[in-house]
Amino acid sequence: MDIALAECLNVIWKHTNKLKDLKQEEAALAIDDLKKLYDDLTIIPTRELKDQAMHIAITQNITVYDALFTAAAQKINAPLYTADKKLCAKTDKLIKSKLPTKE
Repeated sequence: MDIALAECLNVIWKHTNKLKDLKQEEAALAIDDLKKLYDDLTIIPTRELKDQAMHIAITQNITVYDALFTAAAQKINAPLYTADKKLCAKTDKLIKSKLPTKE
């Protein structure tokens, strides 16, 4: 989805500037890795998901951002991996939602 890159960059920013658990040099390396990964992805434009995402956001009472990821997972018939327990519970009714496993 076309907002995925922005979402990932925001996570890197948060860990660098807010949580302070990522050094700027590490952030730069993470951004380089992210770009390589992103370049190999098939991107689903937000405009293709807008109607379904708004329906999901309203009916499940979740953010449009989360609903976009849910709609994208529905579109490609894939599970939604999230660390957000509440989101996982709400979207599991619509798609296969999964929390990360602890090793």
